[in-house]
Amino acid sequence: MNKDQEDNGDVTIQEFDLQKYPKILKEFLTTEWDMVDTEHFGEVTRLYSKKRFIFVVRNQATKKIVGYAVLETNMGVATIESVVFKKLENIEDLGRDLIKHIIGEARKKECHVIKLETGTHWQSREMYEELGFKIRAVLPDYYGDQEHVLMDMRLRGGFSEEV
Repeated sequence: MNKDQEDNGDVTIQEFDLQKYPKILKEFLTTEWDMVDTEHFGEVTRLYSKKRFIFVVRNQATKKIVGYAVLETNMGVATIESVVFKKLENIEDLGRDLIKHIIGEARKKECHVIKLETGTHWQSREMYEELGFKIRAVLPDYYGDQEHVLMDMRLRGGFSEEV
């Protein structure tokens, strides 16, 4: 048994490559998990409902892409995966407009929370806070020696701020 496997009686736990074997997990989710889902929630909720959306910012005159962001949603949780812009004078305004748009899209998709990570000392962190995101965790040495923060924003009521 290698270090990535742990024997538990007649059961083996090992790392699984979802890219190589997607049908095996899908089969499990549509048989075994559906039964557990119904028992826990009273209905089938589709655990594996992950979707990705790409939002592109284009220059109207040149039609060239000047920025983009990736939003991932899964089970009511939206995650801003990346936000990338070309170096521009009005980058802060464009970034703010893009994030506001993404927040609106996450609400339309009935997400209850939206989360992201960003550099502790990056200007974007201040913008996220101004838009309503809260710092939930500090991630030291996240990229090399740079400290980042994990932030989120509640999109629907009924949540406690305490963890």
